[in-house]
Amino acid sequence: QSFFGVIQMVGSLSIGNLLDRWGARAGFVINFIACAASYALLANTSSLTILYLSKVPGVAMAGFLCAQTTVSQLTSSGEERVIALGRLTTAYTIGGVVGPYTGGLLGAKGDYFLSAKIAAVVSLFAAALSMLLPVAAAAPPSATSATTASITEKTPQEGQPWSERASVVFKLAGFLIMVKLVSSTANSMSSSAQSVILKNDLGFTEADMGFFMSSQFAFGGFANGFLLAPVTKLMGGNSRAVVSNCVLTMALGYSAQAVLRSESLGILSAMPAMFQTYAFIGLAMFLSIFQYSLGTSITAESTKIVPEDMKGTLIGMEHCIFSAARILTPTIGISILNNAGVSVLYATCASIFLSVAGAWTA
Repeated sequence: QSFFGVIQMVGSLSIGNLLDRWGARAGFVINFIACAASYALLANTSSLTILYLSKVPGVAMAGFLCAQTTVSQLTSSGEERVIALGRLTTAYTIGGVVGPYTGGLLGAKGDYFLSAKIAAVVSLFAAALSMLLPVAAAAPPSATSATTASITEKTPQEGQPWSERASVVFKLAGFLIMVKLVSSTANSMSSSAQSVILKNDLGFTEADMGFFMSSQFAFGGFANGFLLAPVTKLMGGNSRAVVSNCVLTMALGYSAQAVLRSESLGILSAMPAMFQTYAFIGLAMFLSIFQYSLGTSITAESTKIVPEDMKGTLIGMEHCIFSAARILTPTIGISILNNAGVSVLYATCASIFLSVAGAWTA
């Protein structure tokens, strides 16, 4: 997983740059061809070496990045983009629920490589379908007319090196990128420790944990598809207000977890085991609503302030730092949990969000 994460970090930057230069059609075709290559290698795995090699095409497997960039280019900034990005996440969530289940059914037939073979064929079919993308999505952004004068002024010259493009993006949206990095760090620390807490503190079996994690994943898709719009309005309407209020809500949610799980306060120890379980699950689901709203709103805000032909570079950078957070922070979260306990872990997450809130309002 760490190896694939590193591959994805490098690939996110490359594919983001490619999207700005060649357009979404090229990005999707390359992505699905890479998927087909990865699954084809996986379907013929006979050694650990080939298993690792099957992850190498992952450098170009960035379908969600391609989709986010395309949506940001085809929608107007504001509520329309936020809702579209939320529904996009829902679509990927449905795939994340249906895919593993279908793969399990196929594997149960005795051929553990059958699902990989089918995935390779489907990926090639998707690459062919990508050629049917509308012209507005297929053309490189720099080849389309800018929608505003301010965008035109910020549009870079053709052939500008990636390092210069990334520098412009960071100057314009660097603060938002860092907010996403820091908030992702806290969420990743919490997520990495969740299964340990469920098993050791709440007595969940492996089946219980699997059901809960699948439910949480599915709930995230539901929240993005149906709750994102009302939550956005509740949190202030415009994306900057939503980010600020979501950060504060996340800080309060993690603080509540820290207080409830504190052994010195002993609040939950006096409660029935069932209540402890429901309290933990309820807060986890509550936090997931605002976690998704926060991430989507940051992307909506950052894509609003960068040039049209730098949105791929921007979202590629966002995906890169998110991959980095998923590689590095789980170890930190588990270490805090083992050495200081559940309450301190959640207090740390709350402190991170409070720091972000302070920086946001400064």
